[in-house]
Amino acid sequence: MIVLRTEELTQAESVLKQFFPESIKVYGCIFNINRGKPHNLQVIADQWPDFTVIICKPKVQGANDREGDFNIYSIYSKSKAGLRNFLDTPGVINKDSFTLLAGLDIRHSEAAQEFADQHGLPWKVQVVMNVLMLQDAEQLQFKDSDLSSAGVRFPPLSAAHAHLVNNTWKYGGDRNSYNSVLNYISHNPSLCVMEEGGTEPVSWLLVYQHAALGLLHTLPQHRGKSYGKLLVCKMARTLLERGHPVYCFVEEENDTSFKLFTSLGFQRSPHYRTVWFELNNRQVKK
Repeated sequence: MIVLRTEELTQAESVLKQFFPESIKVYGCIFNINRGKPHNLQVIADQWPDFTVIICKPKVQGANDREGDFNIYSIYSKSKAGLRNFLDTPGVINKDSFTLLAGLDIRHSEAAQEFADQHGLPWKVQVVMNVLMLQDAEQLQFKDSDLSSAGVRFPPLSAAHAHLVNNTWKYGGDRNSYNSVLNYISHNPSLCVMEEGGTEPVSWLLVYQHAALGLLHTLPQHRGKSYGKLLVCKMARTLLERGHPVYCFVEEENDTSFKLFTSLGFQRSPHYRTVWFELNNRQVKK
């Protein structure tokens, strides 16, 4: 097992671009690490530079945010056999702790199943996700004239909005998820919709620590105004200008979000899906 340091992380960012979309989540983590964003991540590989597997995992498990609480791993693997071998390497997986392999290539999920079964660990697939990417602003299927809306402002979110975002997030609602939301708002790009005369956002979009778009939400009473499309387009244009990756994960059964992003020009590889794979039973803190 090799722990990637500054020089290797710079090399990894360049190399991983060759393996999109499969490598995009690990690339996103490393992209933000290389730009000095605060993080609790250690990046490991089976070997370097001729790696087969790269994993971004928490340095400190159980940190007071969702990533630490769920012990979230981001994995890029070139082969199922390579992943299977690496999971058995000492120091890669703590077999006594809950671990969420988030964004695992569905074609390699059998490696995680075999690892769990061999060691008598309970496991389950939490969710299957499509990965949607936008690599060029020219792909956006939205006219510039559609990016303006009379009386509406699009400022970034502030720390004061973290409670609102956390309370409406599907995976939010507790203190650890609040800390994650606050971190996303404080250190990553965000946008929201403020209607004329309003003091609170009615729609918003954030960027996760792995650089994916996420937490897109519009309050029910303000839907039907294309705020989601406006936010995604504005954010995508800004990120692409900065050389930032533009992608998102959409749950397989979430047709509404899938249609929204694909209607805007985001593209899905027909041969690639990911799973969120749970190892061990999670003990809920009281």
